[in-house]
Amino acid sequence: MDRVREQLHMSMAYKMGLTGRNVNVCVLDTGIFPHVDFEDRLLDFVDFTKGGRGCYDDSGHGTHVCGILAGSGRASGGRYQGIAPEAEIIVGKILDDKGKGNVEELFSSLEWILKYKSKYKIRIVNISIGIPEKSDFVENMEKRTLLRDYMEKLYTEGVLVVTAAGNFGPAKNSLSILGESTRTICVGCHDGNISFPHRKRCENYSGRGPSVFSLRKPDVVAPGTEIVSCSHRNAFGYVKKSGTSMACPIVSGLGALLIERYPHIHVDELMNRLRRGTLDLGEAWTKQGYGMIDGERIFGKTVS
Repeated sequence: MDRVREQLHMSMAYKMGLTGRNVNVCVLDTGIFPHVDFEDRLLDFVDFTKGGRGCYDDSGHGTHVCGILAGSGRASGGRYQGIAPEAEIIVGKILDDKGKGNVEELFSSLEWILKYKSKYKIRIVNISIGIPEKSDFVENMEKRTLLRDYMEKLYTEGVLVVTAAGNFGPAKNSLSILGESTRTICVGCHDGNISFPHRKRCENYSGRGPSVFSLRKPDVVAPGTEIVSCSHRNAFGYVKKSGTSMACPIVSGLGALLIERYPHIHVDELMNRLRRGTLDLGEAWTKQGYGMIDGERIFGKTVS
């Protein structure tokens, strides 16, 4: 994560004292393991798969995602600190130990967020999961429409939803359907190296736009290759993972820093700041969206 923070030019944000303090983010994933890097910042855990009590993660994916977003880096002396190390998190477990889930659990978690948004002061929802275009869910237009309705409701409630583009590339229209709404920020994966001759390095597996509804997606890309973050097997350990799932919480973390800086920022302006705060990599829009997310470009301007 130290490499990622450097690649994203995060020094300006941290010099401003931004850490994500008093910003609450809900993560829908495989759960969370009580790693020391989360300290006492886990506000709640809800298991939508088995209805179990007590936080757990039988996959490791969710713990890794949470560490990228909000890990303190305590066990690594700060080296693997997340983007928003003082943000507080609420975790909904909607995927099993193999990273599989069903639409009913997803919808239940979104309904729960809408119900308890005010209680937990949820400002951001991170969904680092992919639903491929070729799936039973996609063929059921009623469910697909309902998903878009949930994204609309969350937007109306002032919640920023950040989704992964999915690892179904490089074919055209290979985005996860979670990113097909205009009300979400859809994040693709870049390897993080933006220097010559590797400037154009959006990963082949990163989902490609446009969306099935011809929306210009993804919105942005972020580093997602070989990201080191919290382990679900050792409270002081770290592991390396790659994918758009790892790029997604980087953008959620940046959103948390923006909210800390501008507590009353409207979700529209928040989304626009993230989209405009990018570096054009010269890639096709279907690969990079607006470009590579960049801390200096996000925090170097004044919110209108």
